[in-house]
Amino acid sequence: MKKTNLLIIIVFLLSSFISFSQNQTIENDSISYDAVLAKEIIFDSNDPDEGLIAMKDVFKNQNITVEISNIKRDRDNKIIAIDIVMESTDGRIAKMNINKIKPIKAIKIFVDKRNNPNWDFGVEELYEEIRYSK
Repeated sequence: MKKTNLLIIIVFLLSSFISFSQNQTIENDSISYDAVLAKEIIFDSNDPDEGLIAMKDVFKNQNITVEISNIKRDRDNKIIAIDIVMESTDGRIAKMNINKIKPIKAIKIFVDKRNNPNWDFGVEELYEEIRYSK
């Protein structure tokens, strides 16, 4: 019984990780999969440079690359400047260039297919700090 409850909790947590998905089935082979309709990543001024730069292929399945460069930090090692370029394989581009005295609160990069079959995507600065639950 405990294993069943634990399994239910794990399934619930995993299903809430991807915020928008659609189940589809291929009739001939009876294969089903989840097609992600929207995905976002939020980071703050404390995230390490290596992790941010490694996000280059995070949206590879959506045919979008992310380039993060020119990361600058203040004396407290918080991000105060950053350049982000997202580019789709069909040539569309979204850019963000931030250069501040005070650290960023948070930045969201996202892809969304709910309104556009070719993937909407973008970069957005958030003006509230990320609150992590314990």
